[in-house]
Amino acid sequence: MFQTINPATGEVIQTYNYLSLKEMDAIVERASRSFRLWREAPLPERAEVLRKLSVRFREHKKELAALMNQEMGKALEEGVAEIEKCAIACEYFAEMGAEFLMPHPMSAPYALNYPASYAHSEVRFEPLGIIFSIMPWNFPFWQFIRFAAPSIMIGNVILLKHANLTAGCGAKIEELCIGLWDEQIIFNLTLDHSEAARLIQNPKIRGVTFTGSTSGGREVAKTAGEALKKTVLELGGSDAYIIMADANIEKAAKICAQARMINHGQSCIAAKRFIVHKDVYDNFVLQMKAELSAYPTSVLASGEFQSQLQQQVEKMKKLGGQVLLGGRIPSGVGAFYPPTLIVFDKDDPEIHKEELFGPVALVLRAESVDEAFEIANSSPFGLGGGIFSGNAEKAQDLVAKRMEAGFVMVNDFVKSDPRLPFGGVKDSGYGRELGSFGFYEFCNVKTVVRGISFE
Repeated sequence: MFQTINPATGEVIQTYNYLSLKEMDAIVERASRSFRLWREAPLPERAEVLRKLSVRFREHKKELAALMNQEMGKALEEGVAEIEKCAIACEYFAEMGAEFLMPHPMSAPYALNYPASYAHSEVRFEPLGIIFSIMPWNFPFWQFIRFAAPSIMIGNVILLKHANLTAGCGAKIEELCIGLWDEQIIFNLTLDHSEAARLIQNPKIRGVTFTGSTSGGREVAKTAGEALKKTVLELGGSDAYIIMADANIEKAAKICAQARMINHGQSCIAAKRFIVHKDVYDNFVLQMKAELSAYPTSVLASGEFQSQLQQQVEKMKKLGGQVLLGGRIPSGVGAFYPPTLIVFDKDDPEIHKEELFGPVALVLRAESVDEAFEIANSSPFGLGGGIFSGNAEKAQDLVAKRMEAGFVMVNDFVKSDPRLPFGGVKDSGYGRELGSFGFYEFCNVKTVVRGISFE
């Protein structure tokens, strides 16, 4: 058994039971039967399922936002925006799915003395089967739908293990999907870690997607690797933003504060480290402090995360960080933490090994552009990042070539988009979600060759 708890009040919301092994195996059998039918559904029928789901998201957006607010403290307006983004993603993949799944003829290169038997070949995109998704609590609906929408369109069936903190959101996802088609194609599971590992090893599971911590990703990758299961991992981040000497500091600080504070700072792609050219360092710190001061105290998803964040702040202080704003747990009930600004006059490698999952911004001074990129890339993470400059074209070339990350921005902060591939490098994981590149992750990319006629 486990409980969901309101992080703002400490009150128990609901108690859940973990599935027994017998119950879990029965659901896998149901999913297997559903897959055999779902994979044969025509593409227009699959697209219609996604469109219906989009409508349901919009019809229930206030209810779903309130549930996120209750279970993990997400601001209501941010919750509504998350649900709208889910609806848009469903519409996008319903619209583009048939085009992505069209067979690709591969006849062009055969003027190069290739065997004639390969003259009529093509690549097709087939579903893999049952995909097991292990999802986090910070974007309970969006993190799921950005994998699920393309996977549904491909013809896969999905098993969902949501984070315990947002078990109600996991149950609601299954509820929203009931009746979209004749058979159930999304199944919500309440599992502990050992049961999840056992499920990954089940031969009927053909792929695993995990969003969460780097340590959790390593365990999933190890288990899935031993079972030879395809995986996509979207893991932690310590996104760096470089502030060039020619940047508009007032605008940069405003955007950077927003980038740090989105979802109360609890986002893998939230801006976490700000590396500022020495010529504008003092001005940026002044502006950043003013911007962060305007934000209210954040509610974190649990008291455990609140304690962990405070420990990390204390570590930053020991590494030479000076706290200019916040930095202490407020008194009273609830997992609250204030907007916090910590500045460093000199670098330390240990700074960049931490992912601070909360409203804490780290600012470091760089003597040159070269040093700024060296500091930015010194982290083991490589999810997102950005640069602020008065010369956007030059900055785009710089950040594209030199920043070690999967998604970079110029004069803005990283935001995932259904049309664009999203994912990281290094300890931030591998594989992609969204866009055409993410669409194909859980496809069987099948080569089909028509041989010569024997007539």
